[in-house]
Amino acid sequence: MHSQVPHYFENGDVRLAYYVDGPKDGPPLILIHGWPELAYSFSPIMPILAAAGFRCIAPDLRGFGHSDMPEEASDYHITRLVDDVRALLDHHGIDRAIICGHDWGGIITWHAARMLESRASHIISICTPHVRRAPVDPVKIYRKRHGEQHYFARFNDDPEAVADLFGRDPDGFFRLMFRSVPDGAEAKSDFTYIPQNFAQFLDAGAPPLKGQILTDDQRAVYSDAYAQTGFMGGINLYRNTGANWEFAATLDDEITQPTLMISPDRDLLLPASLTDPMADMIPDLTREILHGSGHWAMWEEPEQLAHIMLGWLARQELE
Repeated sequence: MHSQVPHYFENGDVRLAYYVDGPKDGPPLILIHGWPELAYSFSPIMPILAAAGFRCIAPDLRGFGHSDMPEEASDYHITRLVDDVRALLDHHGIDRAIICGHDWGGIITWHAARMLESRASHIISICTPHVRRAPVDPVKIYRKRHGEQHYFARFNDDPEAVADLFGRDPDGFFRLMFRSVPDGAEAKSDFTYIPQNFAQFLDAGAPPLKGQILTDDQRAVYSDAYAQTGFMGGINLYRNTGANWEFAATLDDEITQPTLMISPDRDLLLPASLTDPMADMIPDLTREILHGSGHWAMWEEPEQLAHIMLGWLARQELE
């Protein structure tokens, strides 16, 4: 997919890139990536979904890849991100679509399910559970549980410094991030200290690391893209955590659409146990485990992931 020339649509003065695969008359399936990713993250599964008859559309989020990067942090508020999904649907003349998100894309998807309720026919989340609104700003919770080095805290406290740090060696950054989970690994607090861990990695000379899940060519798609854009776009997503939390007070926790939640069994950050409360908020919920995969599900287990998605979609009434 990285060899494809991106298509573009506009939402106000922001131009956004997207990639498409599958029959034009197939059920539309919007694929929303997370951080630190690109629409390219769906390239392992898009051909499988397209071959099954789905019209797959994967945008680069604002601030990522070939999409524009607005400068203000407020331009990355959840209302802007969800409105980009609306603009994408409008651009294609799509009344209703299946919306699927991974990682941060899951956060966008859960909001779109409620904010664009009439436009979202079915919901799929990979890794990211739907959660009730927290009693306080989530960044405060992360600070209390994990300390000031938690990446949510650092992204909010020192955004420019962290973006500069990651930009010192984009290829090294993705070598550190995109790895499989070794047997017996546990998620301790320092697992979330991404800026600190990367600084230590650079200080050690950016050595080779085991468990690489991407080929050099695949990783180069990410490192080349981020070398062009820098890392501030993604960091701006996290800088809106408090503002998004305040906004969520206006939303109902219930998700009305048929919903598929896919949890990799080796995702240290977002284990399947976090999806248990979803049963009380989503009447039509199916939960599935993706076996043998960590957080980077589309790269680690693409065939199994697509099989789970297609199996569930086959049981739905699609328009």
